[in-house]
Amino acid sequence: MDKTKYNILFDQIIQIKHGMKIDFEKVEANLKHLREGGSLTYIDLENIADDNCWPFNKYWMWPSRYQIEEKLKKTSGWFKNLPNSEEKAIRNLDEIFKNIALVSIILRFVHPKHYAMYSRPPLKILRIERGIDDVEEYLNYVEELRILRDSFGVDKTSEADIIVWAIAQEKGKSIKELKKLLAEQLPKNLSAEEIIIYLSKNPLKVSETYNKQKDYRTAGFWATVAFKKFLREECLRLTGKIPPRKNGEIFTFIDYLCRKTMYRYKKNTLHDLRELRNKVAHESEILTQVDAKNFITILKSLMLKIK
Repeated sequence: MDKTKYNILFDQIIQIKHGMKIDFEKVEANLKHLREGGSLTYIDLENIADDNCWPFNKYWMWPSRYQIEEKLKKTSGWFKNLPNSEEKAIRNLDEIFKNIALVSIILRFVHPKHYAMYSRPPLKILRIERGIDDVEEYLNYVEELRILRDSFGVDKTSEADIIVWAIAQEKGKSIKELKKLLAEQLPKNLSAEEIIIYLSKNPLKVSETYNKQKDYRTAGFWATVAFKKFLREECLRLTGKIPPRKNGEIFTFIDYLCRKTMYRYKKNTLHDLRELRNKVAHESEILTQVDAKNFITILKSLMLKIK
């Protein structure tokens, strides 16, 4: 993809969305100390809310300095190794701010590669599964945005929510050109709109498409979505509810399903799929052609047997 052209189009679209010239990079640069292990301060929050960079104060407001300044002192090191142990860090931040949207804004500016702002329009467009609480819903949201980030060949998860918003728009020369540019990154039989539709409807089909293209890691990302979707739907079908998360969402789903007779003898298969999913999640590990093929084949076979 022509990154220069993409950056120009992206800047135009983000200006359309917010109605002003945006300078996210300035805010990101001011938070470098958090990426290095420093603690969040109220001055950092004021820097994030700089109206010269983007219209924060048009939509949100921070809790008062009196309410949270003392609590912020314990955030030292929370941001340094993200997204490792991200659920714990996000829950701890949510305890302080009591608002997942505000937490997501902080994360977006500290680690734009991994996080995006919690926003209702992209949530609705992507049909993100509602978690047992706001933190789980946000984790589901960023996981799917990361898959779109990699599928579209862009560098930051923070750009993916803007892309989703743009793709959903019907008008605008910049938006049409962006869709065309993104399509160059996709397998030839898929459009940018179809990628978003398949994310909620048939992610395994996209996984198979990427596997044929020999993009095994992206195939693994899409197979992960299909696996989680399958587990969630089976929990709802067999029990009528989603179990509260204990040891990770997928482990919880498997443990819950294996209490049912029909899954008791499929426990090893489910955990084999979980191990493949874990390999996909760790960027330092190489997902091989055999891994991707096994992930798709085993999951597809399991889904057919259940039907």
